[in-house]
Order: sequence, then C-alpha cells, then structure tokens
Amino acid sequence: MSTSDVTKATRELFDRTLVDQVHMRTPVVEALMRNGQVTKSFKGGKYIEKLIDTDTIESLVQEYTNNSALTDAKKTTLEKPRFTWKYAQLPLRYDLDEYIQNADAGTEEQLLDLPSHLVSKAHKDLRLWQCAKIFNSGSTTGVADGATAFQSLVSALDVDVTYGTITRTASSNTADYWQGADPAGLWSGITAGTQATATNFTVSNVRKWVHESDIAHHMDGEDDLMVLCCPTLFNKMRAEMESKLIYKAGLKQSQGINSMLLDGGIEFVSVPYLQTTSTMKTWVFIINLRHWEWRMSSKRNFSQTGFVWQGDRSNGYDMWLARIMMCGNFFCWKPNSSMWLSNVS
Repeated sequence: MSTSDVTKATRELFDRTLVDQVHMRTPVVEALMRNGQVTKSFKGGKYIEKLIDTDTIESLVQEYTNNSALTDAKKTTLEKPRFTWKYAQLPLRYDLDEYIQNADAGTEEQLLDLPSHLVSKAHKDLRLWQCAKIFNSGSTTGVADGATAFQSLVSALDVDVTYGTITRTASSNTADYWQGADPAGLWSGITAGTQATATNFTVSNVRKWVHESDIAHHMDGEDDLMVLCCPTLFNKMRAEMESKLIYKAGLKQSQGINSMLLDGGIEFVSVPYLQTTSTMKTWVFIINLRHWEWRMSSKRNFSQTGFVWQGDRSNGYDMWLARIMMCGNFFCWKPNSSMWLSNVS
C-alpha cells in the first residue's frame, strides 16, 4: 500500500482539550467578590450617594469656671459624595458559517462547540476587563466623575482630582479628608510630589506607610489591608521577608491569589496585570478593602441576553447576536484609608 493511500485513509489524532493561552489571575476582583463587595442587588436611583462624616467636633468643647458665659457654636461635618452609573456591554456574535458548520454539529464534525465556548470565554474574560478598570487601564490620569468609563483606584487616590463631585485641593487644605493617605506621614497634606517621589519597596517603608500615615486611623487591624504590586516588586519583598513572612492559605481556584502576610496581618498580593507596562510596574497600592465597592445595578449585573437572529431586520445580516450588559461603578467611600505610590522600585 502506498504512502499516499495511508495519508488519504488516515486522519490526524486530535486532542479535544482546549489550552487557554491568555489566562491571567485577577486577585483584586477575587478579593472583592469573596468579601461581598461586588454588590448586585441595587435598583434605580439617579446617582449612587452615601452620607459621610468628615470632621470631629471636639474643638467646640469649652472648659469654664463659675459664672463664665457658655459658648454657643456648631460645625458642619456631613458631606454627600455622588457617583454616576457607568454602562458597558460585551457583544457576542456567531455568523452563518459557525451556525451551519459548527453549532449543533455531531461529535465527529464538531471539535469545539463555538457558541458555548464564546459564552464561557466571555464571562471569564470579563474579570480581566474588571481588573483593567480597577487599575485605570494603566493610565496615570484617573477617570473623571462625568467620563464614560468605570472609575478606578487611581480616580480615588490621585492627588487634587475631583472625586465623587467633591473638589480636593491640598494647597488650601480643601477636603483633605477625601484625599488618599500621604506617605510622608500622619496629618501631612498630601501633594503630587510625595505621591510620585522615588522610593524603595522595603519592609521598613511599608511599616511606615501603614503606621505613620492616615491609613492607621481608619483600620480596625492590619488584616484590613492589601498591598497590591507587580510580581517583580512582590518577589523583591518576598526576598527581604523570607524569614518573616507567612503565606496565606486559600482554596485553589482559577483566578487564585498569590499572597503573603507581614506582621501577621498586612497582606501583599502579586497582581500580574501590573506587570504588563513599565509604568504600572512602579505602582504600589495599599488599600483598606472594606471601603471599596464594585456596585452593579440588579438589572445589568453581567446579565446576558439570548442569541437573536439579525436577518429578520431591514438590511440585517445572517448572524446571531447576544450581549452581556453591565451597569455600575467602582468607587471608594473613604479614600483617606488607602494610598497610591506611583514611583516605587
């Protein structure tokens, strides 16, 4: 029998398992979900608002003697930050060729069910989109309140940027309570200079940023905190901490957290997304996770429409289209509890 006959009479040995070449861990999204801070039960409302108490009134206390006139004073301390709903959608489409040749095909013809794969892939990849939004898509300019995109860590923690409709101006001490924590120290008025100052990622500096900044005022304990950095900085810290660190135990899952603990509570998390640009590789975020929220409308909480044939529309096409719909925003109710350093090595 000739070689050509063997070639014609024998098909390839095909391994039907799918190898994912674009996988990336999204630990911050996972942490928010585990803490119940990806909220999906809210309905209606023109804006997303919450009352915050911005100051103390101990300065109104009067110490007095017999026959002294008692003072009378009051102080405005309430504010109401406002966030707008943001909208996004992911289109899912398969065309006539996929419909005829693949969808509902037999096991001999169909190596992979393309429509089902598309849906599964979309829901998984939306976590990558969420991760990019949380880190401002790598830009040093935060998404503004009125912009189209979802807001980010940078939106909340960048110096002197209006956030939640509250204007922040460090030079005049305007809304200092609403600025990110200053790495220079407690009660320091944050400036762009201190936030962007070149600094080293060391155990000593992390302890200073946590315990000698406004972060210390807002945490119940060190286990409130997550230090987010790229894998390069994570490994640098791991080398210094080798005799001190505790690795955090956790269940295995597809979007796993690679983390370690300092002083029994400060959690360091390696975020692969931060490794993808030279700019983000120098970023370090210290966040109090309790004060961050990814809020979704119950009507558009990653909900998917059914696949609808488009050919019955005027000038339509012979294809099927579905969409995953999102409505919400990512924001912080207490920026002073967290910190962003943009020039760390």
